Amino acid sequence: MKPALRDRLVLPVLLPLGILVVIVAALYGFSRILLALPPTAATATALAASSGIVVVSAIAASRRQVRLSTILAMLGATAGIAMLAGGIALAVAPEEGEGEGEGERPVVTLAAFNIAFEPTSLTVPADEAFTLRFNNRDAGVQHNVDIFDNAELSGTALFEGELITGVREIDYAVDPLAPGGYFFRCIVHPTMVGEMEAVPGGEGGPGGEGGPGAGPTVVAQDIAFDTSTIELPAGEPSTITFDNRDAGVQHNIAIYTDESLATELFNGELVTGPATVEYSVPPLEAGDYFFHCVIHPNMNGTVVVSEAGGEGGGGATGPTGAGPPTGATGEEPPAGGTAEPSVVIAQNIAFDTSTITLPAGQATAITLDNRDAGIQHNIMITTDSTLSTQLFNGELITGPATIEYQIPPLDAGEYYFLCLVHPNMNGTVIVA
Repeated sequence: MKPALRDRLVLPVLLPLGILVVIVAALYGFSRILLALPPTAATATALAASSGIVVVSAIAASRRQVRLSTILAMLGATAGIAMLAGGIALAVAPEEGEGEGEGERPVVTLAAFNIAFEPTSLTVPADEAFTLRFNNRDAGVQHNVDIFDNAELSGTALFEGELITGVREIDYAVDPLAPGGYFFRCIVHPTMVGEMEAVPGGEGGPGGEGGPGAGPTVVAQDIAFDTSTIELPAGEPSTITFDNRDAGVQHNIAIYTDESLATELFNGELVTGPATVEYSVPPLEAGDYFFHCVIHPNMNGTVVVSEAGGEGGGGATGPTGAGPPTGATGEEPPAGGTAEPSVVIAQNIAFDTSTITLPAGQATAITLDNRDAGIQHNIMITTDSTLSTQLFNGELITGPATIEYQIPPLDAGEYYFLCLVHPNMNGTVIVA
């Protein structure tokens, strides 16, 4: 290339373009670094890097002649300053989502799964800030948590949580709440609601009066439970923390009166590992029960339910006495026992019936037979078509599959049922 062509055409065009490309690449790369840092660390790194650029540029500009080696040295010095500042800031700055004194904050856990909160009742500490650790397990679905001081969920929320798209976990920093009752919901799915009790001296998390109490932790690993015995208190709600460590494998915990699986007392949601979930177990009478994973029945053991300071009884075939409580209220069913289950078929995005008949005042079951391959259905029961009060929310299942829902006792009257995913699939529940 002739020197005249290079000096008059090539360099005046290529040199500015090359410099522009280098600047854009540097800005983009530096922005990725800043976005990966917590806010405090990102701010400190940006200030240190900008100050370094000014100082290094001033030194380079003071030279009588700026050579390529000078420019390269300037870039290297700037990058070194940015890396040093970022490392120091990252080491001393708190993680994103941590507040001042975060390590001392009580942590309350809440999950969203199958368009429902789990659990729907929380106990939190009163008069002190706490962390609400929210785990959205619905892949591709947005959820959040808003807290209100009234059951109508009206007016200005006391707390508005950031919307997150599952599967993702976030720590909400919640300001102190006065002792008393509160209510929470998801702003995207108004049917997702729950109750919260702020208790003086509480430690947060599920539990407290009227809610599930603290309980044991069960680990599933290598297609086996880490224990063959689960101990629970008699006559009160309790919590089982289930830690599934088998990556890509589904497990759960289901509790029955005995090994025949004739009467199901609790069926926890299936979780795909690695993941942790808290099961809220309804009150059980003192005695011995059977538990297993519904996917892997060889994973099983005994649930020992005993009075405080007492001993469980009844043997492996079930407790002595009148038997375990049935339904959400913990009341005994009438002398006739639990009613025969109703069967509802979902096919071609429609239920095979518009009416479900259930007995009043006693627990019963509804068997959902989902015959739509690859499509999710469930059955939700509400007081009416406004969906203002949810009475039952069945687990979503992907067809073809069958599930038996345990319906708590309902008062005589007419109610509304629907599929949460396909609201056009609906009908009337007659309880008489």
